[in-house]
Amino acid sequence: MIRFESVYFAYEKEKWAVENLNFKIKKGEFVALLGSNGSGKSTIARLTDGLLLPNKGNVFVDGINSKDSPNILKSKVGIVFQNPDDQFVGTTVEEDIAFGLENLNIERKEAHRRVYEITKRLGIFRYLKSSPSMLSGGEKQKVAIAGVLAMQPDYLVLDEITALLDPVSRKEIFNLVYTIVKESNIGVLYITHISEEVLPVERIILVSNGKKIKEGGSEEIFSDYKLLESVGVSVPAIFKVYSFLKNGLDVTSHELSESILLNKL
Repeated sequence: MIRFESVYFAYEKEKWAVENLNFKIKKGEFVALLGSNGSGKSTIARLTDGLLLPNKGNVFVDGINSKDSPNILKSKVGIVFQNPDDQFVGTTVEEDIAFGLENLNIERKEAHRRVYEITKRLGIFRYLKSSPSMLSGGEKQKVAIAGVLAMQPDYLVLDEITALLDPVSRKEIFNLVYTIVKESNIGVLYITHISEEVLPVERIILVSNGKKIKEGGSEEIFSDYKLLESVGVSVPAIFKVYSFLKNGLDVTSHELSESILLNKL
């Protein structure tokens, strides 16, 4: 379990980027962190895997305090950032994905198997010998995700991974990741400012100015239009439609939103 306990963090003295933050993520949970640009989301991402350490409070991962063992956290929590170009280290896709496995001293045969399996799952197997720089934005992000998933972390932090993509690529990336991690029993913190993306997510944490504003399911979060407007987060158009139709449908908001995003309707 990832656990934030009264976490405070400041880049400058007492100017809190994160303030009194409390939440939990269990293995197998897919949790969204939703907030406008500048709301502290990327700082929270870096606190989760020990890249940053709290000024006050504690971050625990499976009982391990980040202040005591930040390097252990990095082995348990994988993180993917907004711009995949900032994460590439190999000259080919294959080398890049295998890089993290080499650092973990994974045996060559096992590393090859993992690279093969994850690239097949993400649809990028044909690019193994290609340079990451030659790929499209969506394909680059798949390579970055593959490199982290190949290391088989217990938890995954995805920090605005679709922000630079077009709507079609955004939807494809989200659906792929959502399906893979749900099947793998990985705990996920999916960070975004795009409210439409998180409709199928079981639990949403709404943040503003580094503080948790509200936590709950999509209906609980997106039915409070005034609150969302006050923190600069848009209400998904489909949820507005749903609010008019829900009394005539024998379906929950979660089932409807998941069906729409995953093309089940």
